[in-house]
Amino acid sequence: MIINFFSLRILVVGDVMIDRYLDGRVERISPEAPVPVMRLGEEENRLGGAANVALNLKALGATPLLAGLVGADENGKVFRSLLADHGISDELIVTDESRTTTVKTRLVASGQQLLRVDREDTHDVQGAAAGALQERIAGMLTSGKVDLLLFQDYNKGALSAELIGSISIVAATCQVPTAVDPKDKNFWSFTGCSLFKPNLREIQQQANFPIRPVLADLDRAASFIFGKLQCAAVMVTLSEHGIYVHNGKTSAIYPTNARKVRDVSGAGDTVISVAACGLASGLSLAEIAQLANLAGAQVIAKSGVVAVDLEELLAEEKK
Repeated sequence: MIINFFSLRILVVGDVMIDRYLDGRVERISPEAPVPVMRLGEEENRLGGAANVALNLKALGATPLLAGLVGADENGKVFRSLLADHGISDELIVTDESRTTTVKTRLVASGQQLLRVDREDTHDVQGAAAGALQERIAGMLTSGKVDLLLFQDYNKGALSAELIGSISIVAATCQVPTAVDPKDKNFWSFTGCSLFKPNLREIQQQANFPIRPVLADLDRAASFIFGKLQCAAVMVTLSEHGIYVHNGKTSAIYPTNARKVRDVSGAGDTVISVAACGLASGLSLAEIAQLANLAGAQVIAKSGVVAVDLEELLAEEKK
């Protein structure tokens, strides 16, 4: 297949955050409690959540347009600085006075994650922040410079049902296709989307029937989704079993290419990024699934939340 995503402009709307890594060494157990004592070495901040999706899109060659919320705090400034470091605009990032910037802090020693601490507010966006976010997103969509809208939900509050509904209408009016990476709270709010991509666990939690990672069960799940959302296509990530796709007529499971698993953090972000680029550029679902498998296998072989490497991906695709 021909992979060229360099002309694409993809609008990512969702929950942005900082992935913070505290890396150190454990040499003893605390005398105060049966817990390891970690001597801190390095601290690193990375773009997380919907911002990691934007980073993956940029790595694939596309231009990400990122919309989301940060708090009026020091971490909000850190987040904007990280965007600048990676050449991603913060013009669609709204400061919400009512919330804390989401930060996921991971304590890591000898390559092993010991603990994760989340700092966050998860209430739905409202008031002036909701109005500003909707206005900026709608303005970008109506500019005629967006090839695809990607909803990236982590249940942190940037995507309320009201915002999803209003932005979806604008996207449909502007004939901009829509891809969705859902979470449980607003799972069924994306009526009429072009591509709906839950993972297996997420759809299992929504259905009132068992769903195993086999074609018959997944076809039933896809039929359930089509009936609820009237979407154009369904993709379900199956972890070690690969990726399932259904275009409304035919379906298939594409096995994973993963040979080494070091850290699964961020793998879903990479898959939806590839899917968004593929959909916007006219690739078939089969081609998208195969490419997403390669990209997912690449990032889970590395430590922490990382973006895909385009050169490595192109080399793998040619094998």
